[in-house]
Amino acid sequence: MAQAVPTFGSPWTALQPRLSQPILDAVLSLGFESMTPVQEGTIPAFMQNSDVVVEAATGSGKTLAFVIPVLELLMRSTTRLAHSEVGAVIISPTRELARQIFGVLEEIIKLGGLDYKPYLVIGGSSSATDTADELAQMKELGPDILVGTPGRLEDILCGRLKRGNKTKSGTITASGGIRGRPSASAQRLEVLVLDEADRLLDMGFEASLTAIFSALPRQRRTGLFSATMSEGLSQLMRAGLRNPVRVQVQVQVQGRHGAGDDGGISERRIPLTLSVKYLVCPPDRKLAQILRHIQSNSAQKYIVYFSTCAAVDYFYKLLRRLLCPTAEIVPGGKQALRSERQRLARLFRVDYSVSVHSLHGQMVQKKRQSTYSAFAALPSGEAGILLCTDVASRGLDIPDVDCIIQWDPPTDPKSFAHRCGRTARAGRSGSALVFLNPGSEETYIDFLALRKIPMAPGAYLWQTEDGSITHDAPEGAVVCETSDDSDDEEPGLGGGEDDGRPEGEEGGAEEPADKAAKKKKKRRGLAVARYPADARSNELIALVRDIAAGDRDIYERGKLAFVSFVQSYLKHEAMYIFRAKELPIIEAARGFGLLHLPSMPELRKRPKGKFERYDIDTDTIPFLDSKREGQRLARLAAAKTKTQQPDKDDDAKLKRKKKKNNTDAWSNAKDEREQVRERRLVRMKKRDAAAEAKEKQLMDQINDPSLRELLAKDPLLVKQMLNQRDKSLRDMVKIAADKRGRQQPAATTQTLEEIVEDARRRRAQVSSDSSDSSDPEDDWEAMARKEKIRERLAAKTKRKRFSFNPGFSDEEGDGAD
Repeated sequence: MAQAVPTFGSPWTALQPRLSQPILDAVLSLGFESMTPVQEGTIPAFMQNSDVVVEAATGSGKTLAFVIPVLELLMRSTTRLAHSEVGAVIISPTRELARQIFGVLEEIIKLGGLDYKPYLVIGGSSSATDTADELAQMKELGPDILVGTPGRLEDILCGRLKRGNKTKSGTITASGGIRGRPSASAQRLEVLVLDEADRLLDMGFEASLTAIFSALPRQRRTGLFSATMSEGLSQLMRAGLRNPVRVQVQVQVQGRHGAGDDGGISERRIPLTLSVKYLVCPPDRKLAQILRHIQSNSAQKYIVYFSTCAAVDYFYKLLRRLLCPTAEIVPGGKQALRSERQRLARLFRVDYSVSVHSLHGQMVQKKRQSTYSAFAALPSGEAGILLCTDVASRGLDIPDVDCIIQWDPPTDPKSFAHRCGRTARAGRSGSALVFLNPGSEETYIDFLALRKIPMAPGAYLWQTEDGSITHDAPEGAVVCETSDDSDDEEPGLGGGEDDGRPEGEEGGAEEPADKAAKKKKKRRGLAVARYPADARSNELIALVRDIAAGDRDIYERGKLAFVSFVQSYLKHEAMYIFRAKELPIIEAARGFGLLHLPSMPELRKRPKGKFERYDIDTDTIPFLDSKREGQRLARLAAAKTKTQQPDKDDDAKLKRKKKKNNTDAWSNAKDEREQVRERRLVRMKKRDAAAEAKEKQLMDQINDPSLRELLAKDPLLVKQMLNQRDKSLRDMVKIAADKRGRQQPAATTQTLEEIVEDARRRRAQVSSDSSDSSDPEDDWEAMARKEKIRERLAAKTKRKRFSFNPGFSDEEGDGAD
C-alpha cells in the first residue's frame, strides 16, 4: 500500500524569519492555514537574502513561494522608491500566467493593506496607440512591482529598439540597433523572479533576458522557479545567480509499489492525487473515445491538448456542432437541426449542456483573454471543454479542472508533466488520459517511466445499441485491419480494453525467428496491431464527414489541421519513438474527418485505396456565412472567366515563361553564350586599359631614372604596389612630388630602393605562406576588383526607411502554437 507524503507542512506562524503581520493576515484570510513543502523550503531562504533555484511539481504552491518574499524584501528596504523606480520584476513566459501571478500579488497587497503598486505589462496590444496609452498609464502610476512577459519588460526596462536587425518574421532582434529611453528605472531593484524559467529559454527569450539582466543591478536577489530543469537553465543559473540555494521538492511513494520490493521509496514528478492513464488505439477513434468519456462521467471540466493551433481551431468548430448544435451553426433550418440532433443522440447523449472553448498562441489577445476568463469562471458542477495548445500548459491555476486529455503527446516531453499538472492541484484529485497510436508510440510509456511519470493502462470505452457506455466489447465484434497492416501479420486484438498492447507481446526468454522478423517489419512501419471494429465510432466519423460536406469552414479547417498535425509529427523531439514511417496516417486522416486526402509527400507509398473518398464536388461546398460565400463564388467566377478568355497580361506571362523555358535549337543557345562571353571580355579589357593608364600616370610622376628602370623590370611588382593593400608606390610618388616642390630631399627613413626591396620581400612572404591556399582573397587582382565593386555599390546604396509595429513584443512559441 502506497503511503503519501503530507501535502501541507508547518503553519505560517512557524516561519523563521517571521512574516510581517499584514502579509500574514492576508495569507490567512485567503484560507491558507499551513505551508506546502515548497513554500516551507523556499520562503526562509529567499527572505534571508539568498538566491534560490526551486524545482517542484506542478500545483505545489510556487506562486506564493515567491510573491511573499518579494513583498517582504520590499517592506524591509530602508529607503522609499522614487516614482519612476521599480523594486521588483517578475517574468513569466505566457500572458495568461502573468495575469494569474498579477492577480495573486494584487490580492495579497489589497488584503494586507500594503502601500505598493503592481503593474501588469504584457504584449498583444492591437495597435501602437494602445501600446502608447499603456506606457503613459504606467508612467503616471509609477509602479513598484512589474509583472509581465520578457518582450514587453525589455521595452520598458531597456528602451524600445528603434532600429536593429530584422528577422524573417519582421521582428527586431535584441542585438544591434538604437534603443529609446527606458520607461522605468531598475537601478534600485531588490528582487528578480523568473517563473517557469526553463520555458522562458525554450520559447526563445534568451536575447530579451540578456538585455533585461544588463539593465538590472548585480546586488539583487534572484529566484528561478520551475517544475522541470534543463541544461539551458543551468547556464542561466551560472550567468545570473550568485551561490544560489537549491530547493527541490520531490513527490515520493513508499511501500511495495515503490522503487523495489524491499519497501524502498521511488520518486514521482506528478502529484500523488493525479492518476495518469494511457490508451493505445487507432487515431480515427480518438474523437469517439472523448465523447464516450464525457458521457460516462458526471458534469466535469476538461482540458484537451493538441499539437497545433490549426487543430484547436478545427475541433473547436467541430465540437460546437457535436456538443451544442444550434440553428445558427446548422444549415438547413429547423428540420435539418432536428435531424442532426437525432443522429447525435445515437452517438452522444447527456442530460446537461457542455460549453466549448479554445485557446492558442495565435489568437487575438482580447479573444484569448475572454476565452480563458470564461472557462476559468465556470462554476463547479458545470461541464466545459477547453481545447488548447501548450500555451496553456504552464503554471495556470484553473479552478475545478477534473480531467486532462492529450489528443497528441507533446512535442517537448517536458511539457507532459506540465499539461497533467492543470488538474490535481493543491491536494485535490484529478485524472489525465493520453492517446497513443499503435506501433512505436507504445515505447512512450517506458520513456515517461524513466522520467518518473508512472502511467497505468486506460480502458477502451464501447457504446451499446441503446447508447450506454461499457468497458466490454460487443459480441461478434469483427476484427478490422489498419491501413499499414501486412497480410502475413498474425491477427490479434488491441489492448484498448486491457493494457493497450497487441496480443502475443508478453515477451519471453526466447522467441521464434518468424516473430522476430515480424517485429522488425513492425519497426519499419509495415505492420500495426489489429483492432476490433467499432461500428459506432465509424458512424461518428461518417457524421463528421457529412458535417464537413455542408460547411466549407469546417471542411477547409479540417484539411489545414491534418496537414499541420503531420508536419508537427515529423518535428517531434522524441522522433525515435514517434516515427513518421509507423504513423497510421490513413487512419489519422479519417480521424480528422477529411473528405479526401490532400496532396502531401508524406502520403506517397501509403495504401490510399483504404481511404474512401467522399462523393462530392468540393467546389460546391458552401460557407454558412453569406458574405464569405459570396466572395468565394465571385472568385470562382473570375477564375473561370480568366481560364476561358485569357487577357493580354496572361499572354505576356506566357511569353515570359516561354522565353525562360527556351526550347530553341542547341546552336542558337550556343550563339547566345558566345555573345555573353564576348561582352564579358569587352568589359575586362576596359578595366585593364583603365588600370594601365593609372599605372602609367603614376610612373610618369616618378622623375628618378634609376627607380623607373628598376620598376620597369618588374611590372608585377608595380601592380602589387598599386593594390589597396600596399600603397608603397603611392608613397614614392608623394616623395618625388615633395622633392620637386621643395627642391630638397624629403624627410624619410628609407630610400626608394629600400621601399621597393621591402615590397618584394612582403610579396615573397605572402606567396610562401599561401602557396597551398585556394582562398580568392590571396589573389591581389581579385581583391582590388572586389574593393572597387564594394565602393561602387556603397555609393549607389540608399538607406532604407524602417518601420516598427510596437503592438506585439513577446512572441510565444508553442512550435507548434
